[in-house]
Amino acid sequence: MNFQRAPRRTTDLPAQQAARSGISLAALAQRHALTVRAAYLVCIGLATLLPLGVDPSLAHAFRRLLRAVEPVLRVQDVVDGARNIALFFGWGAIYVLTARIPLTRRDVARATLIGMLASLSVESAQLFSPARYASLLDVLTNTLGSLSGAATLWLVERRASSDMRRGTMIGVPGWLPAGAVLMVAFGLAFAPANRAGTVLSWMGSPLDRLQAVRSVDPLIVPWPSLVTDGLAWLIVGLTVAVAISDRTGQIRRRQLLAWLVLAPGLLAAAHLGRGLAGVQRELLTAALQTTGLVLGLLTGLVAVPAWRRRFTARSERALHIGLLVVLLGAVVSWTPQLPIPDSSRPRVNWPQLIPMMSLLQRGDLASVFLVLQKAGLGAAIGACLAARRRLGIPYPRLRAALGFAALLEVGQLVVPGRYPDITDAMITSAAAILVAALVERATRGALLEAPDSVVDLNGNDSAGNF
Repeated sequence: MNFQRAPRRTTDLPAQQAARSGISLAALAQRHALTVRAAYLVCIGLATLLPLGVDPSLAHAFRRLLRAVEPVLRVQDVVDGARNIALFFGWGAIYVLTARIPLTRRDVARATLIGMLASLSVESAQLFSPARYASLLDVLTNTLGSLSGAATLWLVERRASSDMRRGTMIGVPGWLPAGAVLMVAFGLAFAPANRAGTVLSWMGSPLDRLQAVRSVDPLIVPWPSLVTDGLAWLIVGLTVAVAISDRTGQIRRRQLLAWLVLAPGLLAAAHLGRGLAGVQRELLTAALQTTGLVLGLLTGLVAVPAWRRRFTARSERALHIGLLVVLLGAVVSWTPQLPIPDSSRPRVNWPQLIPMMSLLQRGDLASVFLVLQKAGLGAAIGACLAARRRLGIPYPRLRAALGFAALLEVGQLVVPGRYPDITDAMITSAAAILVAALVERATRGALLEAPDSVVDLNGNDSAGNF
């Protein structure tokens, strides 16, 4: 009798890595595209219809319809418009990330059309609700959000595929984690999570509010918050330096000019937006953030060439960027809120334990930028993990991003003035998953266009799965 010999065990690390199977996020998203899209549409329904209430009177519905098609622009409409764009931006991103590879303009058009139809359905239902306010402006902002999300992800995927064909320093285009970190810092500059902004007035035009803000003395910010702001923009400068020196390790002029316009421009826009929104200025905040950005950028531009020579494995470089993101998440999430708003408030409330519930209760403009911070952290850590996986490093898998998101929220239990929220953890995790899927899609798109151009660190032409 012939017995089949058992496979020989090997201690060769590349062979062990190649033998491990993983999850293809892009294939999984396409296989369950209908389910994922339907789930997000349900989230949109919850966010826009609760609390609904029902008023079956056709006469009342007709009056609400007249009010909807001739809306009066209020201050709250600006806040609702920003929230609508952010909510439907996610829909556009979800739709294109679950579409076939490669993306086309038709996918962007379909995402926009479905987003518009979903918005019309929601506003139509609100006509029969005494508790909701239907508006044509909501349809326009929702459609704009869908178009923005789909078009942005389409352009990002195309650019990422192009850069991967040319080669990258960390396994993914350097602008991907740098842009995500910049998004976190931008949201932190406009609406700091560790302190509440003082709104002087919502009356008058934006220019009137800006003049009112400039006429009032700035607030004195506690030093822990100042350290957080400076460190956040220092990390932005370091990651931007990597993006500027991507591929060659040397400064590229076009990228340098682009980032010198983008990063300081967003910082200035955040402070200008605070003034136009009537939020009181803060002493030393802008100067410290600018100093952190300049120091981080100069340090990075000087140190990146030596760092590139010292660490030749791109997976190690991706790990270092990931550690910077972890540090940023820790200081943003675990800096105490001073002064503590209410010491008698329980550490955990039931809305914080129900997914999407706290998001429904956030009705101010700052909530949009708080979501931006959480999404940016998830996108940055997802890009770093996707880079390591793409280079054949099996651990940590994407579950590390889920643990990172959970740890940021659980850690707030011991931080004065901070409160954990399952919705924030979901936003961070979802952003990490979306970016990881985007990297895999971009890699496959590059392979379809030029099969011999995408080569990872070990010379393998295939991208790894999670």
